Amino acid sequence: MNVGIATRPLAGQTVCGDDGAYWVGDERIVLTLADGLGHGPEAARASRAAVEAIGSGLHLGCAELFTRCDAALRSTRGAAQVVAIIERASGRGTIASVGNMRVQLLHDHSHSWFASTRGIVGAGYQNLDVQTVVLVSGDILIVYSDGLDEQSVPYGFCSSPDVPAAGQARMILDSMAHGRDDASVLVYHHG
Repeated sequence: MNVGIATRPLAGQTVCGDDGAYWVGDERIVLTLADGLGHGPEAARASRAAVEAIGSGLHLGCAELFTRCDAALRSTRGAAQVVAIIERASGRGTIASVGNMRVQLLHDHSHSWFASTRGIVGAGYQNLDVQTVVLVSGDILIVYSDGLDEQSVPYGFCSSPDVPAAGQARMILDSMAHGRDDASVLVYHHG
């Protein structure tokens, strides 16, 4: 399993308002990255609540996980969030995103993007766009918050087999974070 997460708070803040986690089960892998609205402790509370809601519902599907997160975040300022579920046997990935998050798939030196649903987890969203893809060995899923420049992550950041995903996530963060917000990156290598 080659997955890594890197986060960085806004300059001058002591906590990051972005948070992420992953869980590896016998049948599937669940990935999430959340960006609490704003920055500071209240943003961190929202993103942590989003991650905890996923962790307590790992048996659920993508849409059900978002419903769970939306309810859990009602008492917070809310968050933008991505959830990806990858079935280990088939490579089938189910991915959904709400708010200003970016999900990029690198496949054989090309890249594609997953759409995000408008809204805020914890304040409501409509018509969650759950997308599916079949991942093959060598595919790389990159998820990042709006604390990074809105552009494609260059393939070179993730192509070195000598650098684990956590190091790749840190390189992406160090190179692409613009410094005007909390920033977070999740890198997942399939296969």
